[in-house]
Amino acid sequence: MNTMSRENGLLKRTLSNLAWLLAGKGVGAVLSLIYLGLAVRTLKSEGFGQFTLVFSTAQAIAAFVSFQTWQIIIRYGVRHVTAQDESALSRLTGFCIGLDVSGGIAGCLISWGGVTLLGPLLGWSNALSNAALAFCFVILLSVRSTAVGLLRLHDRFGVGAMADAVTPIARFIGAIAATLWNPTVTGFLIAWAIADIITAIAYWVCVLWTMPRSLRMSDLRQGWQAPRENPGIWRFTWLTNLNSIIGTGCNNIVLLLVGIFTGATDAGHYRLAYQLSQALVRVSEMFSRAVLPELARAHASQEADNIRLLLRRSTGLAIVVTVVIAVALAAGGRPVLQLVAGHAYLTAFPLLVTLGIAASLDLIGVSFEPALIATGHAGRALQVRIARTGVLFATLAILMPYLGTMGAALGMVASAILGLGLSAITTRKALAKAQKLSDTLTNRP
Repeated sequence: MNTMSRENGLLKRTLSNLAWLLAGKGVGAVLSLIYLGLAVRTLKSEGFGQFTLVFSTAQAIAAFVSFQTWQIIIRYGVRHVTAQDESALSRLTGFCIGLDVSGGIAGCLISWGGVTLLGPLLGWSNALSNAALAFCFVILLSVRSTAVGLLRLHDRFGVGAMADAVTPIARFIGAIAATLWNPTVTGFLIAWAIADIITAIAYWVCVLWTMPRSLRMSDLRQGWQAPRENPGIWRFTWLTNLNSIIGTGCNNIVLLLVGIFTGATDAGHYRLAYQLSQALVRVSEMFSRAVLPELARAHASQEADNIRLLLRRSTGLAIVVTVVIAVALAAGGRPVLQLVAGHAYLTAFPLLVTLGIAASLDLIGVSFEPALIATGHAGRALQVRIARTGVLFATLAILMPYLGTMGAALGMVASAILGLGLSAITTRKALAKAQKLSDTLTNRP
């Protein structure tokens, strides 16, 4: 009975966490359709394409220097929270903040070279290149990943949802302001940059408000001790960085390749279809973030059965959600495209459906990567990402010269199919190993 109670409690906490994330994203989903529509209709095809290329450049660079410190906080902070060792958790926090800031500074240096190189290839004027560089700096230095991890580690998903909702609200207000007073690519970049700054401030204010002990300056300055107190942290850190590069970074590189080889207008169409299809991926990301803390706790307690149960139930739920949203996307995608962007963008509907299929496959396997990370197999998760990225770019090289943006979308589908299959196999092997270890500890005299 106690086992069943623990299992139900594990899933209940995960769903509760997901509910808070959905609450924050629900507001954002509605507002994002409005501010995205304002950007598309105000900037027109060419301008919106340039805007999305600048935005993707910043995101790609951010992915290359990101260490996903929210995952590090959860992976290693669980033990300190269980032991009620606030000082060790603060030192871990200091270590992660150092990674965030160092990555941001390195990213600023990369941005200078990246914008200089990409500007001529993407047809940017000097003024737009300067605006793109400033935008990259803001995105890279508005660090909040560690704050996100602290809130999730302490099950403050409700507070995190409020902080996360700041982004769409600020973008919505900024898009209206840009439309009225500065209807240019630069105007919308300024609005998005301000939204990022405000969101970062909101997250850190929430951390200071809910858990001030985690930010004691005397312990934060001792962050250099964290690697000694948390064995394996450097390996995990570099693995999460590579995961970020291969995941988020490569997705944005695909859009940049579309812009280079087919032009800004086609890049805008692809981005709009991709953005709408991300409704599925957003659910996937939220579920991943909600389930990771519970998987980490179960692994720390050597509860392999609970990990297996949570994985099975979350995958079943993900399949149901995928079917519902995929049907809604197929049935309502065309009206939504016309509502958001106008009749001129209806040609992006095939892209929307194709990218929606890729997103659906990613959602089905939503719990696999968090399970690998939580059980100490981040390296295997990285191997899966490397394999699917190789397939993605091979498909792009073959199909894009003939099919253009549709070739890029089909490449995403091929990558998602391989990723789902490999993730399922790899996770099954990792859980079998965890089960064997749990049985050994249970039977130990």
